[in-house]
Amino acid sequence: MPRFSVAEASLWGDQFVQFLRETGREQASLRETLRTIYNQEFRPRTDTKTPRFSCILYALKTTQQVQVRGEVVKFKVKRRVVVADQYRRPRTNAQTSMSTSASGQQLSFTPQMPQIYAKQWAELIRGKHGIEIVSDYDQGNGNIRFPVVPGEPQTVTVLVQNCGAEVVTLQRFQPRQQSQELSFTDEQGAMQGQSLLLHPGGMYPIQVRCLTTCNGHFSAVLFFEFTKEPDDPFSISRYVAAIAKSQLAKDLGPSAPFQPYEASLQRLVTVVTEDGIPPASSLKNELEREVPLGTYRYPKSLKDTILLGPNTSASSSWAAMCSLLEAPLQAENYHQKFQLLLHLEEIQMEVDIRRYDMQDVTMVQDRALLVLDVPGVAENRPSLLRGDHLFAHLSSERDHSPLVRYKGYVHSVELEKVRLGFSSKLQKMFVNNLKFDVTFTFSRLPLQVQHRAAVLAMRRGLSSLLFPSASCHKSLFPGPFQPRWFNHKLETNEEQCRAVTHIVTGMSRPAPYLIFGPPGTGKTVTMVEAIKQVWTCFKDARILACAPSNSATDLLCQCLIKDIAPQNIYRLIASSRNHREVPADIMPCCNWDDEQSSYVYPSKEHLRQYRIIITTLVTAGRLVSANFPPGFFSHVFIDECGHAVEPESVVAIAGLLAPMDQETNPNGGQLVLAGDPKQLGPVLTSPLAIQHGLGTSLLERLMLHNPLYKKLSGGYDPQFITKLLWNYRSHEAILRIPNELFYDNELKVCKSNGLDIQNLYCTWEELPKKGFPIIFHGVCGEDQREAKSPSFFNTAEIEVLVHYLKKLLQSQGKGSCPTVSPKEIGIISPYRKQVEKIRKAITSLDPDLQKLPDISQLKVGSVEEFQGQERHVILISTVRSCSTYLQFDQTFRLGFLKNPKVPQVLQGRGRLHRIPLRG
Repeated sequence: MPRFSVAEASLWGDQFVQFLRETGREQASLRETLRTIYNQEFRPRTDTKTPRFSCILYALKTTQQVQVRGEVVKFKVKRRVVVADQYRRPRTNAQTSMSTSASGQQLSFTPQMPQIYAKQWAELIRGKHGIEIVSDYDQGNGNIRFPVVPGEPQTVTVLVQNCGAEVVTLQRFQPRQQSQELSFTDEQGAMQGQSLLLHPGGMYPIQVRCLTTCNGHFSAVLFFEFTKEPDDPFSISRYVAAIAKSQLAKDLGPSAPFQPYEASLQRLVTVVTEDGIPPASSLKNELEREVPLGTYRYPKSLKDTILLGPNTSASSSWAAMCSLLEAPLQAENYHQKFQLLLHLEEIQMEVDIRRYDMQDVTMVQDRALLVLDVPGVAENRPSLLRGDHLFAHLSSERDHSPLVRYKGYVHSVELEKVRLGFSSKLQKMFVNNLKFDVTFTFSRLPLQVQHRAAVLAMRRGLSSLLFPSASCHKSLFPGPFQPRWFNHKLETNEEQCRAVTHIVTGMSRPAPYLIFGPPGTGKTVTMVEAIKQVWTCFKDARILACAPSNSATDLLCQCLIKDIAPQNIYRLIASSRNHREVPADIMPCCNWDDEQSSYVYPSKEHLRQYRIIITTLVTAGRLVSANFPPGFFSHVFIDECGHAVEPESVVAIAGLLAPMDQETNPNGGQLVLAGDPKQLGPVLTSPLAIQHGLGTSLLERLMLHNPLYKKLSGGYDPQFITKLLWNYRSHEAILRIPNELFYDNELKVCKSNGLDIQNLYCTWEELPKKGFPIIFHGVCGEDQREAKSPSFFNTAEIEVLVHYLKKLLQSQGKGSCPTVSPKEIGIISPYRKQVEKIRKAITSLDPDLQKLPDISQLKVGSVEEFQGQERHVILISTVRSCSTYLQFDQTFRLGFLKNPKVPQVLQGRGRLHRIPLRG
């Protein structure tokens, strides 16, 4: 064997480490496992001389890439930034292959193991030296699954067989990751390490027993260790699972075996696009467009830089990009940094939308439109709104070049059916059962208005608003502010009164005023009162009130019209919104025109007659385009500001609010932001953009980095920020943990003078501890997926949820516990597929729940869908029952409960929680 220097061996070592990373086996830590991989898989089958494994291991130790302690090899973890598509390497058939039983049940290596470990699992379950492990309940791919019934013990046999011609010694077998419901026995004590000989043709039985009192998925991984002279020791594994499930769980099971997403190889194709027929535009769009809206496309070189990464020919571009990303945000780089962050987000959005593309689908003709079924569109997966578009081409022509694709505009979305306007050419050639490949797109309008806002922010001189350093100490009132309160409940809340007073007097200007409102403390109530007081006290004040979502914006409008006549308020709604979703009580003051059956956009001159305009942050971009004169809006209020990325909030500021100036704008320039930086922030997809600050809202950035909003020993400076402290919503037991962890233990439970809502259900018969309205219910379930959806679901948790739900709804006010209606209950789950399955269980499968007349009013949704809302009772399904995917989640920034902002959101939604989760 030739000698190799450390430098030469180190080169081989680097390649070997890279090989382990690419095959997902960097976690392999036993010296003998690594030696086998090196000798049998990595080492080239050529005449090239290669170092021995011990040689490269020594080189890796010397270069400090590994630590070796006895038989354990520990790799130094490299901090990796995952960019663009984590799925961009096309899978080979070997990597995506899965077994399917006759019943259609998906069978992966172990059902709860990421695909990157497929090769390792295949090696572990492979028979060796004539030894096979079998059972009557074999499901293939190393899985042994057998049914059980709660309360009835069930025993199955696993046989270790020697099908070879030589004696093999079974040293021991060992169950790991074992559910307590499973037990294992054998006659000769192999489980205790008593070795035994297996002669040719011999077999040894292992008894697996399951006894459970509830439904669920009870599993263990069995490791059998053998020796056979003169060969090395070897191991064989099996995954054993006992399954107890009701008919409901069976009905909710996978509709089809899970098919992992596969990124297709891109090929150069000439594309000819046939434009479609967009929906009829508004018949009355008189709102001016004086400020242009650019396209703000990202440069192709940026995407190339991201895909190639730092260690390539694009390294200089990567370094320049990272230099800007890592620079602190300031007025001098404001536009450039947010432009880059928004480009990064768009690049990731383009990658993510590809997962929804469909092949070989059919459409149905409906007069001049074609109707396409899009599963998941009702949950914005993918998001399709009126006016958006997608592309379709004939499946039979997918390999053609040039490829003719047809642009279809969305005319309407009803449940999972999308009505599309295609060209007359496609309409004429259309026949039933014609198959199409469909490519989805997303609307770039929100990105465009955010890009423009970042440009205008510094061009319009907003440094004193976005990077405030001081106040001008100029009050809008000559004397003390003595209000006539619209909401008399505020009079007894010192913090709310203080916030309203400082907002109305304008003492923070030009700096924004912040309302820091933890869950249930009334931040929206405070903001609404401040708007009403400004409207009352200053007859020349013009107010723009915004929020990131339609639901939050609608709520502002509904609260304001209780005391301000609708003719003073204008709710401007985007044309993409279904008018049927607009609450009836705000229809008289919004821009929907019944006569024209469309939204209208009146001119600036017409909008001048309204002193309060209410819109979402993105739709405020229409007002920016209209080019209102500087100082037209004296006040801008943004509710739920913590849910918006900073450029989105700036859409409602840049071009609409002029900073307070002693000479040119002495009575204006008041910006008010309300929200909670401790709760969930904006939803983003790009790991790079998130890492470098796009996920930090304007509200959070000011509170984190600006001295005016820092908490000092005496608390916050009330001239610039108020923290609301009285919680009107939650029971003390629900509030306690987030209060201690996130709010400095300053929140206080407000006792109600009327109906004691917080204690309504403290005597419910199902509570393990009366007076403590929280139930933690441990569920041994299974992480499942189906078809092409990457989203997890857990049928065992749904069974538990349905049990509690029926107990609640059928209690009929027994004892001192009041009756609860479906509309007073909310069910939250972080996974879309679980939300879908829960809805199906409630509305379609459970006969008792189906009978309830108002069951449709029970809301099931994600955490984001419940922000800003509340229910008397909240049930939470966390879904995940296995730790195997955690490393995968961390690598790709996935997962939900690792987010430190989640507990505050959950505690803020209701008074009574029950949380099924892995115990």
